[in-house]
This record gives sequence, structure tokens and C-alpha cells, in this order.
Amino acid sequence: MKFFTSIMSFFTKPSAKIGLGILVSIGFIAGAISWQQFNDLMDHTSTEEFCIGCHSMQQPLSELKQTAHWSNRSGVTATCSSCHLPHDKTAKYARKVQAVKEVFAELTGKYDEEGSFEKHRQEMAEREWARFAANGSKECKACHRYERMNFDKMSEAARKAMIPAAAKDQSCMDCHKGVAHHLPKLDVAEGNVSKFDRFVTKAPQAEKIYYSKANVTLFKDEAMQDQIGQLETAVPVRFVKAGQGADLVEMTMWRKNKGFGRIWYHQFGKNITDAVLSKTFMQNAPHFEVLSTQEDPLTGLTWQQVNMQVWIAKSQLIEEVKPVWAAAESVYKTQCSTCHRQPDVAHFDSNTWIGLFNGMVGFTNMDKQTSKEVLRYLQLHASDVDAHSESK
Repeated sequence: MKFFTSIMSFFTKPSAKIGLGILVSIGFIAGAISWQQFNDLMDHTSTEEFCIGCHSMQQPLSELKQTAHWSNRSGVTATCSSCHLPHDKTAKYARKVQAVKEVFAELTGKYDEEGSFEKHRQEMAEREWARFAANGSKECKACHRYERMNFDKMSEAARKAMIPAAAKDQSCMDCHKGVAHHLPKLDVAEGNVSKFDRFVTKAPQAEKIYYSKANVTLFKDEAMQDQIGQLETAVPVRFVKAGQGADLVEMTMWRKNKGFGRIWYHQFGKNITDAVLSKTFMQNAPHFEVLSTQEDPLTGLTWQQVNMQVWIAKSQLIEEVKPVWAAAESVYKTQCSTCHRQPDVAHFDSNTWIGLFNGMVGFTNMDKQTSKEVLRYLQLHASDVDAHSESK
């Protein structure tokens, strides 16, 4: 007890041998040294060498090296911390504290397995996108300042996007996801498993409208021996009855009365594909009913509203179409902002979207099926499509 008492006395009683000024000076120097050491530690953990020290960071590093942020004609580049570490001191320290759990994940082997980085890419990307959205992309604007941009030297397309963005000080990440690293891989179907399987209706009711969960094969017979075509994703059909091995549904669509007319569309005059029937089937006097005929004043083509009952495999229908559009909208917003700001969906009509989208999709990593779903989403939410369309 005497030992502890003497220690407490040393720290609490004024020194009889050392002046107060000396003690204050020593404390100031010690504090300054500690503060310098702290800042040295902050600076070291903000260097590119430190950031890429973990093996899991080699993949994003290799992606970064393929972009202008790593190497360009002017030599002005960004390091890891330039984008992923706030520049404001308070926010920087808070981010350092948050990073402790990321270091822990690295040390505990979260990214040790092959492919584990790709597995977690979506969650990491969304975390960073949310951070950029919250602070208005401050890290981007440390270099890319709206007030320093010369809009006259931009292309016309860039001006149309950047001038409105500057007017409202828009977050850069709203339109420029994927500029330094690959976008997350899409949650696509594998084999015959659709990503919408969890929405499948187990017991459809007669006379009720349902939607195809993905590409659905059409058959002429209940035994599903005579294949006649396929439905696109989220196509509305009326459920007629459940057979022993298949379901009977009724399609009501539009077709152009030209050639075989084997592509059936969602609405009159709009090239929104609902179903594609085989050439063989349409050559052999197919049994469908023509409900009405109408001439398209723009093209002079005659369109027919047609009705036909077909068989499909069981568990191919979903009752709620909104999850399909939510998935397509998410893909559109992330994939189509890599090069420029994505247009508002209702900015173009359904036929114009075809050419625009086909020109953009090559710059994304969408697979064929996903790209068809996104195009369908864009067309069915375009400026000229009936707002009360049953598949919206």
C-alpha cells in the first residue's frame, strides 16, 4: 500500500525539486511527440503500399491499373486513399476506426479462399457507394471540381449530363460506378434455375393473370413433346387450368401481319417482344384467334391482336412482377453508369430504347438473359407505354 501511495503522491503533489514550468514543457514536448507519432501512423496506413499489402487487395489493384486513375498522359493519378479515405480529419479518423473490422476480416481469413473477393464484391461496393452518396462524393471532388470544369471543351453528350449535375452539386457516384474497379458480377440464372424461383406461385388460380418468371418454353401439347416457341421474362398470361404434367395458359398479344408474323408483341405499334414462336409452327397453319386488326399510321403495317392457348411446364409463373423490375432497375443503375449518366427511363419511347440500349450494353458485363430483362424493363416503363399496362 505504501508503494501505491507513493506513486499517487508523485503524480498528484507538486514537485519540490522540478519547477512547474519544466513540467509543463516536458508535458508539451511529450504531447507533441505523441501527436507526431500518431500522425505518422495515420500517414503510413494511408499509403498505397500499406493498402495493397493484404493479398485480397491484389485483385482490385490489377483492375485499377487498367484505368486512367492509375496511368494517363498527364501523370495525375489517384492512390487508394485518394478515393477510399475521407480527406477531412474527423471523417478520416472515423473511417480508420471502421476499417478495424475490415482488417479483422482479412486476418481471420474471410478472403483466403479462391473467389472469395468476388463473392463479397457486391457488399463492399454497396458500402462504398453508400459512403460516396452520403458525403456527395467529396473524395472525387477533391480533384474533379465542378467550378473548375470547362464545359465548352466537353462533348455535347457530356455537357448535357455535367451542367445539370453541377447545378445541383450531384454526387459523382450517381453516374460513375465502375470507373476504377469492376462492377459486381450479376446474380444471373444458372442452368435451368431462375433468380425469380422464390417468387413462383405454387397453385395458380384459373382466370387470373400471372407472369413468366424468365424465358419460358411454349408447347403445343400437354405432354410437352411439340415445342413451338418461348415467352420472354415477365410476360402476362391468363392461367386456364392445371394439367397432369403441365399448365395451360392463354396469351393475348399483337403481331405484324407480315411474313410468318412469329414475333408477338406486348402492345400495338410497339416492338416490345412478348413471345417468339418457331418458324416451323407458324408455317403449319397455327391455331390462334385474331381478335382485331389495326393499321400502324407510322409504318403502314397491319397489326393483329391475337389470342392463343399454349402449354408450359409447371412452376413457371409468378404472381407479382415488381421483383423482376426491381432487379432490372438495379442492374440498369449500376451497369449503365460506368461511362456516363444513365438516362431517365421515361425519357425515351419504347422503340427508341432498342437502339440506345443495344449501343450501350456492349460496355457492360450483362449476360444475354439479363440484358433482355433490362431492355424489357426500359421499354415497359418508357414514355409511350400505357401507365396502366398490366405488366407494370
